Parts: sequence; structure tokens; C-alpha cells
Amino acid sequence: MNTRKMLPLALLYADEEHQIDGRTRFQKLIFLMQMEGNLNDLDPTDTYRFEPYDYGPFSSTLYDDLDSHIERGLIEDSKEELDEEDDIVKYEYQLESDGQEFVEEQVSENEFGRIVQEAERIIEEYGDIPLPELIDLVYSKYPDYAENSVLR
Repeated sequence: MNTRKMLPLALLYADEEHQIDGRTRFQKLIFLMQMEGNLNDLDPTDTYRFEPYDYGPFSSTLYDDLDSHIERGLIEDSKEELDEEDDIVKYEYQLESDGQEFVEEQVSENEFGRIVQEAERIIEEYGDIPLPELIDLVYSKYPDYAENSVLR
């Protein structure tokens, strides 16, 4: 499995509950992991390419990889309808037991062990920040990614 596809698994593994609530939060945490994690030596062709979007940095490839992990039974997703009229849905992603075992098998590999360490650091630093504050933080640190925001 390529390094990029390991990032969402590492992030879920790093969370105590092995769960991340919301697609936007997932996007921001992976973005911060790539920008602030000690992962500079990763092959740039094997990372997510983020572009400015409605709520800051966005990568459609991340959704593709999450779907792939869901199909493989490594991640479970669930949807909670927040507003039926406006079609607003909140997604939750949780690492399945097969996903947890897969990550634990990979951790012994030097590169992936380092990715999990960086994921743990990102979760510790940013994991409990309420989403609006997390978005503001990303906007203030990386203003180029706020240019297409619906919040600005």
C-alpha cells in the first residue's frame, strides 16, 4: 500500500477512540499532518494534493482513499442527517478491527511507524479543537487555502 493511503489509517489509529467525526475535520487533520508533520521526505507524488475549497484545503483523493478503505473493511463510515431540508449530513469514520490489525502489522516498518507517530502528535495537538476553531486555525496558518472559502 502506498504511503498516501496509509495517512488516514494512521490518523484513525492515533485517535483514542479510533474515530474521526466529520469529513471537514478529516480533511483538515490530514492537511495539517502533511504540512506540519515530520514527513518532508515523503515522495510528493505519493501525498494528497490540497486545493482551496469551500472550507479551506480539500483533496478529493482523500475521499477516494477513504472509500477504498471502507470497501476493504478497514474503515467503517456512518452518516448522521443533521438537516433533512438542506441535505446536511455528518460523516463519522471509525477504524475497524481489521484496520487496527493492519496498522499494527505495518507499524514495524520504519516509515509507517514514523507516520503513526506524526498522526499521534497531530491528534494530540488538534484533535479536540472544535471544528470552527480548527478551520480558523488552518486559515490563519495557511491563508492561501482560505481564498475560496464560503466562511470568509
